[in-house]
Amino acid sequence: MKPFKFKAGTESWTSGTLLHWYVEVDWSDPRHKALRDLVTTSNQVLLDAGFPITPVELPWLHVTVDQISIPAQQIGSEQRSRLVDEVSARLVGIDRFTVIVGSLLSYHSGVIADLSPDEGLAALHAATRSGTRAALGDEACLYEWGLQHLTTAYAHAEADSDAAQRILRRVRPSHAPLHINAVQLVDVTAQTGDRSKTVTWERLTRISLGGQK
Repeated sequence: MKPFKFKAGTESWTSGTLLHWYVEVDWSDPRHKALRDLVTTSNQVLLDAGFPITPVELPWLHVTVDQISIPAQQIGSEQRSRLVDEVSARLVGIDRFTVIVGSLLSYHSGVIADLSPDEGLAALHAATRSGTRAALGDEACLYEWGLQHLTTAYAHAEADSDAAQRILRRVRPSHAPLHINAVQLVDVTAQTGDRSKTVTWERLTRISLGGQK
């Protein structure tokens, strides 16, 4: 496990904000209690064992559907309106769905939870990427998208990943549902401190799935 490095597209992200398409966790939904317990318990056991991690605070827990790699300050109001219109039109055909969070994995730069099945999240990415490209062009689509995950903690120093994984494997229950009803366009700030890594954002637009309110 090594310190996490934020990236803007394929380059280091050192300043400014970037627009992203996120799935936020709706903590007002009582069905997410199991997810709350999984995240808080797994982070606490690693902190108690002395691992150099910065837990993601619950309000900032998210799934990155896509990143828009043009600096946010360069995207004007008309472009943002077109961006929302293009993506909204493509999300109408995608219904609400549920994924399973877990197992927890000690990753090269922190702790992530696997998400499955993949089809719904892949459809969200395809829709947002297509809409972003239509509104802003190819230069806005440099983010390298892969298997989706939920980051629960960022590493801020080197640590033994195998030892962390042995601890995480003992967290039970090891899985929890995440109910996905919408995609949010957010303006993200990433901050790196000596002993911390944080991602916060301003929500710009919420687009419900399946054309629902």
